[in-house]
Amino acid sequence: MKNLSVRTRVFLWLSLFLAISDALFVWINYRAEQTRFQNHLEQRSQYVHDLFAVELGNTALRMQQTATFIASMPEVQQAFLRGRKAAEAEGGGAGGARAAQARDNLLQLIRAPWQTLRDHYDTRQLHFQFGPNATSFLRVHATDRFGDDLEGVRHTIFDALKEQSPKEGFECGRIICGIRGVTPVFRSSDNKSAANFIGVLEAGTSFRTLLELLEQPSQAKFAVLLSMSHLGETYFPERLAALKRENPAIDGNIVEATLHPEVRELLAIAQIGELVKDSGTIWLKVGERHMAFTAFPLRDYLGGRDAGRAPVGTVLAWMDVEQDIHHLQRDLAFNIAYAVAAFVIIEILLFMALRRATFSLEKMISNQTAELREMAAHDELTGLYNRHYLDEFLHKEYAIAARHDRMFSVVIMDLDHFKDINDVYGHLLGDRVLFDTARMVKGRLRASDLAFRFGGEEFLLVLPDTGIDEAVKICEELRQHMERESIGGLPAGKVTASFGVTQMAKSWEPLDVLLGRADDAMYQAKSNGRNRVESATTVE
Repeated sequence: MKNLSVRTRVFLWLSLFLAISDALFVWINYRAEQTRFQNHLEQRSQYVHDLFAVELGNTALRMQQTATFIASMPEVQQAFLRGRKAAEAEGGGAGGARAAQARDNLLQLIRAPWQTLRDHYDTRQLHFQFGPNATSFLRVHATDRFGDDLEGVRHTIFDALKEQSPKEGFECGRIICGIRGVTPVFRSSDNKSAANFIGVLEAGTSFRTLLELLEQPSQAKFAVLLSMSHLGETYFPERLAALKRENPAIDGNIVEATLHPEVRELLAIAQIGELVKDSGTIWLKVGERHMAFTAFPLRDYLGGRDAGRAPVGTVLAWMDVEQDIHHLQRDLAFNIAYAVAAFVIIEILLFMALRRATFSLEKMISNQTAELREMAAHDELTGLYNRHYLDEFLHKEYAIAARHDRMFSVVIMDLDHFKDINDVYGHLLGDRVLFDTARMVKGRLRASDLAFRFGGEEFLLVLPDTGIDEAVKICEELRQHMERESIGGLPAGKVTASFGVTQMAKSWEPLDVLLGRADDAMYQAKSNGRNRVESATTVE
């Protein structure tokens, strides 16, 4: 090392530095892509979670409506009333011979509509109860089980009896778990008073029906798991013993419903087993495919009313992400190739530059470093991203959109009559208007959208994965919000804006053409009276 020239030593040290920097560049970009991918999976998982919750509520409501339909039949009301009176006269519970006859009469009335409900609405349970202790009078789906009290087990039923009002939700009973709707049954009368109250009727269905509705729109597969501890608190002992034989538990959970038998093999994987215990989202390779898994707690009727109550199970969803992983790996390969090519080119240039003048290179690096330090990412007044960062971001977003066949929309927003505001109220208040406008824009946009200060009173919005129609709707909501709010301390409606909206063309037109089209649309909004949204499209 002592015999090497200063130029050679500088070259070697710089080469080492560049090699480390390139490796760090590849690693940082890969980690950023992984983080981006994980965030994408978590957003998709949240969508799956929300979709499941909405469909669960809709299914429970359909069951409640189904029960209401049966409960509204006068002949059913009369038969149920006779059965309740007979059971009470014969000592309560299952009652005696008169209660049995009334139960059979009610069953005959229900058979035809019950079959229709099973065939057309996938109703799996129909259950009549009465009395303060939620006594089972007739399980149409299990006619050999009746007379047991459900207080402390079936809270939808108990609450419906107590409050004489409809209830719905997921809940486990003595025999089966289901998505249920409970409605009060009154004698035929305009007066739904306590004197006319007979009992309640419950309709229910299984999670399988819900999963069949969910899987196509969500592009995911599902399994509903119930904890053995919860089933032990609700099921008849003999029913639980039979269930264990038919459907052995896995880590303390029973597979309540799924359309995919491979779920038992998936649950045997250690990472998925831990995910079921802790909830969250992961991705891993299963066999030859990369899969994403998400798990979230399953709460029953009581859990929906009390967030502190422990969940009764878990919902596991999984989806194929092979294509996403392929993109991630392709980006990694691209980054490596780019880093290697950049390293080779820079090495050649560095070597040539060092041969000519080492001090010139040092001066160039010093000047570039100073320029980078001076370039701030944010606008000092508004806090939005500035024009320097806009240029960098737009080119990057444009390249990503072109590479992944994605779209995005661009909006140029210009405050109306801003010069008049400065002239009349002064530049300090004008700055306050710009600050308040920027804060409002940031507060109204979605998490994925970005806002930039484009010029003096101009702002530019970038809306990723957004078509022009949705972008126009977002801008119209923002425009109306500005019109209603006081900005910069001025009266509501004093500060308005004109919006020009356009969408990236599939032909991947030049970026300056895209921005020019948004600018033209904004000026069209100005020409058409200001305080409006105009859009501009291109012919494919």
